[in-house]
Amino acid sequence: MKAKEKRPVPSFYDMGIDYQGRVRCFQLANGESLQNDGNGLVAMPAWPDGYGQLPRHPWRFPDYLETPRLLFDKKRGRPARDLEAQDGFWYVSRAMKELLERVEPDACEFRKCDTVWVSGEPGPEYWLCSVTRLLYGWDVIDFEASRGLTQQATPNGLPRYDSVFVTDVRFTAELANFPHLFRVIGLGGHVFCDQFMKDACRAADLKGIVFGKMAD
Repeated sequence: MKAKEKRPVPSFYDMGIDYQGRVRCFQLANGESLQNDGNGLVAMPAWPDGYGQLPRHPWRFPDYLETPRLLFDKKRGRPARDLEAQDGFWYVSRAMKELLERVEPDACEFRKCDTVWVSGEPGPEYWLCSVTRLLYGWDVIDFEASRGLTQQATPNGLPRYDSVFVTDVRFTAELANFPHLFRVIGLGGHVFCDQFMKDACRAADLKGIVFGKMAD
């Protein structure tokens, strides 16, 4: 009898920020006044209904009291790129936002930022972005093929996953042709993407993004 062919696993990447070089030329100017509790961009508690319980989760936007305001100063650092990051969220350019809305319209949420140069002149168009699509690890991780992956139980029984390098994690073939962009509950704040998203970013010549190849 002919052996059953194994379905190939598509390529996935840990999609992140290129932190090499100088710091960025802008900073969040009103972080302490965005929320009554002074938590800046981040919603607290992180998992209001219990760890791993959706739909509320750490990467949702809270109801900000003000619009996030970014202060730009050329003397502070390098020019802003299409993708920057803070506290698990992204700052994205108009070009990056348009690409995400075209490729993955249901995976992200956006909030427009007020931007200004220290001179008082209006700054470039920038958006606060969060990847809000979350998948459960038991649905998408190939545990046998992942290298050095361990599981830790949380108080409510849902697992967290630990790996020396997140790129040692291997995803299952069942992810093929489904999400281009997602997070995995239990793998921290990492954002993952498929080959299609990587190719789209490269074709658009977007700056500031690095792609760490996941185990295959």
